Amino acid sequence: MKVRIDQKQLADAARRAHRLLPSKPLMPVLAGLLLQAGDGHITVSGFDLDTSTRASLAADTLQPGETLVSGHLLAGVAAAMPPGPVDLVADDREITVSAPGTTFTLPTMDRHDYPALPAPPGINGTIDGDLFAAAVTHAATAVLPPDEAVGSMEACPGVHVAANGDRLTVSATDRYRIVRYTLDWQPSQDGDGELTILGTALAATTKQLAGHKVRLGFPGAGGGVAALSSDTLTVTSRTIAAPYPNLERFFPDPDKCTGWALVEAAELKAAATRAGLVNDTEADPINLAFAEDLVVVSGGKGGSSGSTSVGIESDGLDGFGISYRPGFLASLLAPIDGQVRIRFTTPKKPALIEPVDDDTYRAVCMPVRPQ
Repeated sequence: MKVRIDQKQLADAARRAHRLLPSKPLMPVLAGLLLQAGDGHITVSGFDLDTSTRASLAADTLQPGETLVSGHLLAGVAAAMPPGPVDLVADDREITVSAPGTTFTLPTMDRHDYPALPAPPGINGTIDGDLFAAAVTHAATAVLPPDEAVGSMEACPGVHVAANGDRLTVSATDRYRIVRYTLDWQPSQDGDGELTILGTALAATTKQLAGHKVRLGFPGAGGGVAALSSDTLTVTSRTIAAPYPNLERFFPDPDKCTGWALVEAAELKAAATRAGLVNDTEADPINLAFAEDLVVVSGGKGGSSGSTSVGIESDGLDGFGISYRPGFLASLLAPIDGQVRIRFTTPKKPALIEPVDDDTYRAVCMPVRPQ
């Protein structure tokens, strides 16, 4: 294999692929990156048996071929090369990475031991990469820890993505919070489908694809492999096969709520975070006490206390009180820019959180009993 490629492109591709490689792989070859040179391009691929990445880069191919090299070494060497053209020359034993005045020689790994990369499914539709990454990254903060995923919650360490017509929903829950985004997307002829992927993995993938149009390929019935791709990068991920729970039934009906508060999201988030500072643990609740035009957010335990009053508009909440874990409430308010309307039913039932100026996002927060 003999290839000439731009240093920055090689460094970026190697860095992105290396980030997804396992630190302690089940097989040594899974710590490698596969380089495959064809006519006018080179593909840099990594695979950990659950997620694969393929970056396709323009290159001058003098001799086609392929080789497998340590991802850690290649990423470090590519980043250290001087800007400009870089030559890659590989045989069965080693690969030489060179530019004028700089040369590295790295041992290659046994290509025959490397597992076959999964074939990506067909494309179901396209979505704005920045919007998708923002939604998935925030949803991933509200997934269930894997060691708590039992029974009907088996799929909840994942972020669920579902397409219905020209709408794509991104959902996550940890039983105490529900995050739901509803985004516009451009479906293909067979656009409907769904996938559930571990939240950390899907967030990492969407961050890599931000800034581009992202094409989604859903797995077949019963789970399998899903694909997310841009013009230069394709990522396949093994999906969680367990069915995702129906979260819609947990969203309170606005018509059945007994009262609502209208408040600046940033102010309430800051008040919740501030009140939690005097709690003993993150799990200790803070209390929200409502009057006609303000809410007092208070926390404290073991002699410490603190409170903040925040101005609100409200209806039906005079004398109402409710308690939340401060981190959970703050996390649901975090993506909201401007005012938020929170609808309440009783101190024991979940509240509905809806931004005033953004109809793409809704959230549910489950209260806790004050201690």
